[in-house]
Amino acid sequence: MKVLQICTGFDISFHGGITNYVRNISSTMAENGHDVTVLYSKDNNEEKNYNFKTLNINPILRPFHLSSVISNSDIDLLEKIVKDISPDIIHVHMMIDLPVKVLEVFKKYAKVVISLHDYSYLCNRIILLDGEGKLCTNSNENSKCNSCISYEETIDNRYISKGVREGLKLLKIKRLGNSSGHHERFLEGQKLFKNVDSLIAVSSRVKEIYQENGYDNDLFIVNHIGNYTADESFRSNFTGRVKKDPSQKLKLGFIGNLHFHKGANLFLKLVENSDHEFHIYGGIDPTVLEKIQSMPHVFYHGRYQHSDLVDILKQIDLGLVLSIWEDNAPQVVFEFLNAGVPVIGTKMGGIPDFVNENNGFLFEIDEVGIESVLKLMNSEEIYNLYNKVINTINGTKTASQHMDELMKIYNQIL
Repeated sequence: MKVLQICTGFDISFHGGITNYVRNISSTMAENGHDVTVLYSKDNNEEKNYNFKTLNINPILRPFHLSSVISNSDIDLLEKIVKDISPDIIHVHMMIDLPVKVLEVFKKYAKVVISLHDYSYLCNRIILLDGEGKLCTNSNENSKCNSCISYEETIDNRYISKGVREGLKLLKIKRLGNSSGHHERFLEGQKLFKNVDSLIAVSSRVKEIYQENGYDNDLFIVNHIGNYTADESFRSNFTGRVKKDPSQKLKLGFIGNLHFHKGANLFLKLVENSDHEFHIYGGIDPTVLEKIQSMPHVFYHGRYQHSDLVDILKQIDLGLVLSIWEDNAPQVVFEFLNAGVPVIGTKMGGIPDFVNENNGFLFEIDEVGIESVLKLMNSEEIYNLYNKVINTINGTKTASQHMDELMKIYNQIL
């Protein structure tokens, strides 16, 4: 089968959730004899040495431009590419620097599947948080976006946009004005989503939010992605975790970017009220870094390479996934669970699809929920949880299992 994967917005080698996934599933498909091409943007000029084909484009838009673009001249370029490749299936994973009407062009030449890894079709900020950091799962068909997103935020040049915003601060002007076009793009997206051949949500909550906003399809399914960490070659690195008793400090680990929407404030609340060890691997908000430097039980290890992941996971007793937004299906959950690490996580987005009493602890992000997790952490219950579930945690879906499920979908629509 000839498959064209659309994953634009980053270089395909970028160490991030969606690009990691697309590389993994594309490689698995290629290993099984399928003809796979990945279309990506933002090339970093490094050599691409994969068992699938890659094709780089330079879109007019930059990623995270915040403007609502329905159509531009990139559609003509993409139409030519699609005609040349002539795929059976076009599978869209990410297109944050492409106009939404390109889906119409894809549909002219192939069967089209959209995997909903994020909320970019509903929210130009992608994470369903407004400009003040408040949850916004229903924007009145994006009419609210006009005032949420200011005009200067939609200027599609990072340096000019930053210069304008800094100038407004100096002049003590809140904004130049509202933006526009969001409602129109929303309605166009609703129409285009109905006409593609299948929508795949990566978690139950993702599907629910899209449907609540009127984005639907006759073949709209939830299909959890596969991950290479579920393979035995990865999981075999983590056999025989040792039980702990209350005389020992537990090591709680955060892997990723510890910023506001990933629960930076929540993390601070936990470390300020617990004597366990806390370890951070990845990016970090500068204000959080400043606060933890005086805390002897909190350790920041800096950014890491993917090749370091096994060694990192061996050092962690419990994993923290503290998203305060409707996090789609965070792959760090898979990494923790497949390494036999129980997860303490928020009841947000796709996290409850994977974390339960057999492999961790979930809590609401309200006052009662935060009190419940602090009570757990400051009692022997956390040791009871840890000792009960270690070495019994089931793995998540492998890339091969996931590929087989995708092939069934492809064959169904073909």
